[in-house]
Amino acid sequence: RNMIGGRATGAFRGRIRVEQSAQQTDSAQLSRSILLSDRARAWSVPSLEIIADDVQCTHGATVSDLSEEELFYLRSRGLTRALARNLLMYAFAGDISATVDPAMLGEVDSSQGLQYRVIQRLENLVPQGDRAIRGEFQSV
Repeated sequence: RNMIGGRATGAFRGRIRVEQSAQQTDSAQLSRSILLSDRARAWSVPSLEIIADDVQCTHGATVSDLSEEELFYLRSRGLTRALARNLLMYAFAGDISATVDPAMLGEVDSSQGLQYRVIQRLENLVPQGDRAIRGEFQSV
């Protein structure tokens, strides 16, 4: 998973190669990226090379911006645009933290914990251009 903001460019080039001797292999490769600004770019090139004949392998990539439909839904429930945007970004990043050892995550209230630092960093990422939120925020 990638969150790309500002004028940054993210690149993913994955390769899975299944040799003839690796029969009954089950493999999956997926890259998901969210663009947080109009100038952000993402390049995804998943690659799958299968030589064996008895395998189950998948690969794919998605690149999108924050969904206007999801933002509208959250805003219709009383959330501000900034809060709705942050909630969607936290959910996207939350899937990643589910795979991190709890000892590394730390307490949400602790300034030393990974969760706290990720939340602070995400609050500084604000879409620009057509997706800009007018107000006191500045993009990183």
